[in-house]
Amino acid sequence: MNDESQPTPEHVTAEIMTQGLMRREEVCARLGIGDDVLEVCLQWEIIQLPEPDPQGTLLFPDDVFDRLQRGLRLHHDLGINWQGVSVALELLERIEELEQQVHHLSIQHHESSDF
Repeated sequence: MNDESQPTPEHVTAEIMTQGLMRREEVCARLGIGDDVLEVCLQWEIIQLPEPDPQGTLLFPDDVFDRLQRGLRLHHDLGINWQGVSVALELLERIEELEQQVHHLSIQHHESSDF
């Protein structure tokens, strides 16, 4: 039996650490965009530039994909410029946060009125 096919503990650890993360090329490929569009999104802070890993590779978290996808739809479908997309995404996220707060307060109020 050949043990060379088994991953080393270091290899397994590296795979676990990178789950949920994508390289720049993967982000572009999944969204069907060029690197230039990703660069514009970074410039307008639609997404934040991640810190490089120890090897110097930029690894984007999965939530970047959803935010970029929303931004691309705003830009392409509604014709909003990139600066507007950045503002719109911030406002949409703030609305979602406020809706969650209202929901939690509603639950607390409902529970307290049961007594």
